Amino acid sequence: MPINGMNVGRDYTFGYYDSNTGQMVDFGDIQSVSITADYTDVVSRPYNGPPRFGYIPNGFSISFTITRTGKDLEEFQLLAAQRFDEGQIDRPGYLSETVTNQDGTVSRYQYTGFVFKLTNLGEISRDTVIRQSGVGKASKKVKIP
Repeated sequence: MPINGMNVGRDYTFGYYDSNTGQMVDFGDIQSVSITADYTDVVSRPYNGPPRFGYIPNGFSISFTITRTGKDLEEFQLLAAQRFDEGQIDRPGYLSETVTNQDGTVSRYQYTGFVFKLTNLGEISRDTVIRQSGVGKASKKVKIP
């Protein structure tokens, strides 16, 4: 729940739906998520006037730090590589985001056209948790009523 009118990381939950398998992918214990809105710059520099600028929305970049809780992410990565090697179409899925707001209401969003890859399978060491990382790209973010 929110603390003293502030949102904290515990107020957020994420889930990934893989369109290729029709299943939710267990990301394990997500420790941190960084979401960046990407833009393409647009510039017009006429000879007879001041320059004009604008931005074209260019999706979202999302990175994850995850504590490994099972085999699901590695197996997801292996299946994606196998589909590629077999010439199959790799369809994007969606990432769902649920936020508990300060007033107790819940906001839900979907990042559509979402693709994900595991970039670090983790350092394996005795008596320590395994930290993994992954990145994703999404085309749009839409609010779910």
